[in-house]
Amino acid sequence: MKKQFIPFREYKEIFSLAIPIIIGNLSQMMLNIIDAMMVGRLGYKELAASSLVNNILSIPFVACIGLTTVIAPMVAECRGKNKIRETGMLLFNTKLVVAVVTFLIILLLLIFRNVVYHLNQDPEVVTLGIPFFKWMCWSIFPMIIFLSVKQFYDGLERTRLPMILSFLSIGINALLNYILVFGNFGFPRLELEGSGMATFITRVVIMLVLIIHLFFSGSFAGYGLHFRKINFYLIQKFLKLSIPSAWQYASEVGAFAVLAIIVGWFGAVQLAAHHVAISIAAFAFMFSMGLSSAASIKVGEALGKTDLSLARHYGRMIVNIAIVYGILVAMIFIFFRGLIPLAFNENEKVIFLASQLLLLAAAFQVSDALQAVGIGLLRGLQDVRVPTILTTISYWFIGIPSGYILATYFELKAFGVWIGFVICLSFMAYFLIRRFYRITRLKDS
Repeated sequence: MKKQFIPFREYKEIFSLAIPIIIGNLSQMMLNIIDAMMVGRLGYKELAASSLVNNILSIPFVACIGLTTVIAPMVAECRGKNKIRETGMLLFNTKLVVAVVTFLIILLLLIFRNVVYHLNQDPEVVTLGIPFFKWMCWSIFPMIIFLSVKQFYDGLERTRLPMILSFLSIGINALLNYILVFGNFGFPRLELEGSGMATFITRVVIMLVLIIHLFFSGSFAGYGLHFRKINFYLIQKFLKLSIPSAWQYASEVGAFAVLAIIVGWFGAVQLAAHHVAISIAAFAFMFSMGLSSAASIKVGEALGKTDLSLARHYGRMIVNIAIVYGILVAMIFIFFRGLIPLAFNENEKVIFLASQLLLLAAAFQVSDALQAVGIGLLRGLQDVRVPTILTTISYWFIGIPSGYILATYFELKAFGVWIGFVICLSFMAYFLIRRFYRITRLKDS
């Protein structure tokens, strides 16, 4: 396909879809950042405990999120085929599967929670983290149900209400943290456990509001929401796409979590600094996640129309946006690396180390954005098998071994782990984007 200049109005179409999703993603990330900021005021031990719990839960939590991410492109495919009434049955069956899987995962986490004592971490950090762990486990369920319904809205390109609810959740969570963590307005001072309770309550509230709007607002009268029959064909198709997608997400976050545990071997200061830096990098990554969702929706719609030229066109636009965004964020991290960590902790050693880690975060911003977009583009094409293999190789056979070797044998500690991030994300970005262009070129020729 001959490259052509892409006018701004076409980029505007992508932004109009992606920005509400990005705002929603950033809002949800703000819940974790608010927790980190509040908990950081209690002390670096509490911050390290919060980091440990979030890293352990990140693998199953993100795996559950990965299950939901194929709902939007599947809904978009129905739109492309002009089968709007089938979206209600699609939502019912996918949400049912997601709810059952998520509940079973939560039960397993709670049953085996004491395994955390055997991860070679600071005993005081582990003891502080256990009550927080329980609340964060239960908060996964309402969040995943909210995200399932949100994916339905996103696939229909009706992104406004989920965005508003996600944004409002920031204020709700901040207020509840202020009340429960520090014991204000007559409530007991619950410290780290109070932060977990605040997250749980916030997620339940936004889940209930979105479900109530879906079924009682009348806005979705023609979408077949009354079809509540189990459809094994839909479930089979959903699982065929969602299980690899869940593994893709779990592979990335799982690798980050394992490397964070390695950082914890070098003490609470190293772990707290890592938590600060990774929270900042993860916040920036939410923009890339929004682009990834927009990519899967637009490409999924093009797939429904059997128009691979259009899919490739959308892909080229979104890749361009990802590159520019990655460069901008890298520059911000470089120039403001000494200021941003001050929002999380007051310990001078933690702040200094976090500022140095942000230099390495800057090094992988472009590749991180491109690998996220690449996964979204290929998911929109319903190509999940090979990306899953690439994800596994990149994170588990390149990222973790290189991070471990650099951190331990070369004694680079947290710096070695973060160099592992740079290596695996660069590998992943190149092969995913290359595969998207190759598939669309072959199918379009």
